[in-house]
Amino acid sequence: MGSIVKEVTRTDETLDAPVMMITANDGFINQSERYSTDNAGQSLKKYILLHKGELAYNHGASKLRPYGSCFALTTEENARIPFVYHCFSTDTENPEFLSRVLNGKTIKGQLRKIVSSGARMDGLLNISYEEYTSISVVMPEKAEQDIISEFFRGLDNLITLHQRKYKLAKKCKQFFLGNSVSSLK
Repeated sequence: MGSIVKEVTRTDETLDAPVMMITANDGFINQSERYSTDNAGQSLKKYILLHKGELAYNHGASKLRPYGSCFALTTEENARIPFVYHCFSTDTENPEFLSRVLNGKTIKGQLRKIVSSGARMDGLLNISYEEYTSISVVMPEKAEQDIISEFFRGLDNLITLHQRKYKLAKKCKQFFLGNSVSSLK
């Protein structure tokens, strides 16, 4: 993978970009969605400034992704993210497609070999940027990557809409059940 990516290490001198983090399930989220207070403090100056389309690998283990998670920034033009993430860009590949490949089963096996003896007790995997970018990826032509990424983006949007519809239906049910019980009193 090292031949198709370039490391990103820039910081945000203006401190204008939103502070984001990666979750294994949802990808990039605003840090305020997870934490009620600003956990970064002075380390915000060291946060990496990621531009839209660039990728970050969170090498923290989770139940969903025991070897970490990689996502492309798609929801913001810029974001400040923790400097412990491995950040990179690609000029030749579709970043969304690459992130899906990097979260896939074939990569999981390669990462398992790299981190098998280096896992810390706190769940952060001891894997360097060089080790991470040494893994092999098989990529189709860029045009095919674009089509596949568009397809999965559509599926993701459809799933999100159905999840919202389900939550709204649950709220309506609770409202009507609550009102019908109180009207019987």
